[in-house]
Amino acid sequence: MSRAAKKAKTSEAWPTIGGVPTMEGLDKPLVQTLATVVSKLYDEALYAAWKPEGDIAPDKFLAQPYELSKEGGQYKEGGEYTVDGYTGGKGALVSGYDIFNHLTKAGEYESLAQYGTVIDGITDFHGESQAFFPPFAALIVQPKDKKEAPILILAWRGSTTLMDWVNDMACAPSLSSRWSGETKDIRAHGMILNLVENTFSLHEDEIVALALKHKVEHAFFTGHSLGGGIANVAHLVVRAQLKKAGSPWHKLADKVTWLACTFASLQTIVRKYDVNKKPPLMAELDESSYNVVYGCDAVPRAPGMLNFLGDCVEVVAPKILEEIVDKKAGLFASTAWFTLQHLIKHFVTGGVDGATVDVVKSFKNNGLAEVMRQFTHVGTVVYLAAEGLKPPKQPVEYVHLKGEAAEVKLNVEGNDFLTLWGDENTYMESAQKAHHESYHRLIFKSG
Repeated sequence: MSRAAKKAKTSEAWPTIGGVPTMEGLDKPLVQTLATVVSKLYDEALYAAWKPEGDIAPDKFLAQPYELSKEGGQYKEGGEYTVDGYTGGKGALVSGYDIFNHLTKAGEYESLAQYGTVIDGITDFHGESQAFFPPFAALIVQPKDKKEAPILILAWRGSTTLMDWVNDMACAPSLSSRWSGETKDIRAHGMILNLVENTFSLHEDEIVALALKHKVEHAFFTGHSLGGGIANVAHLVVRAQLKKAGSPWHKLADKVTWLACTFASLQTIVRKYDVNKKPPLMAELDESSYNVVYGCDAVPRAPGMLNFLGDCVEVVAPKILEEIVDKKAGLFASTAWFTLQHLIKHFVTGGVDGATVDVVKSFKNNGLAEVMRQFTHVGTVVYLAAEGLKPPKQPVEYVHLKGEAAEVKLNVEGNDFLTLWGDENTYMESAQKAHHESYHRLIFKSG
């Protein structure tokens, strides 16, 4: 049975201003800055590239060795964006943290010039391992008002590769020595925890040194999708490490305020404690974390909102699968879809219609669903309602949702679910738009 959604109220303390939500400690320019950083990390101009070793032609064999033809995290000015990415740049090389001071594609990959200047930092696009590790940036940004202290931004890119999506799904709720000294009643998404550990094992000393060098007073964690999940778990790790004598982060205790503002982050935290005995560490996280969610986006409802995800499996996924086959197969679409149906009939009980039943049955019988439902968001969901491809109602008003209010508003099913998705013939486009709009509608726009 579908639960009636409670009417959420807009935040009077932190209103929507010019279509941009504000939050405690995050005014409109800061939210736009974080969204712009997140967008920039998706810039195809920054991606690594590979070619066959020895400049020989590609062959059909998987074992053919390849080598990097371009390190990630830099580009030459003057190139063009094509279906193959960013090509043909012959101008000056832009690299390191300076990439965030340059516009490469108006309305998409903007600079931070409207807020200030990136004056120092770290970027790690992981070179030959980029397919496995989302790029990371630690940026020291000097606001335009020189009287203001520089800020620190820690940001991770979201999913673009196959392994990124594998990382999204590998969500074993895990405990870490990074915070177990504070409490053993918080668990985090296992693979995301591993990605955080990799980042901090490589860079935490340098991050702390940057914050001390520039006398940072305010630091922000951010990211989109998988990157938002990484940011939220990183926030958990840092807050625990601030309290731990001997940790590099302890040097920043009582010197820096920490906030997380993510975009379409998946749920990353499992709460093992009694509801009336919230650990102080979790209370701190809930009071300083925000996740911006748009419309029917399924990612921030995963893995724990099973009403919504169940209807996605039963209603949306089959339609999207048909749409993918139609678009990829072109003139052969009907033949390809018929072949896919034929294969499913042989391997899944009940054919295409039975596939969703088997998926749900498997998740429940194997105990996966019971683990998935334990995952929660950290802090406040900042939600903008929109139906399918329709624009949100004017004036745009984001609502702030905490705890059960977020669950009720987002974890919809039945008619409420169908209304949220809009036209069934555009489910794939609606899914893409909702996931993209969580950050893209908030970035700085040049001109």
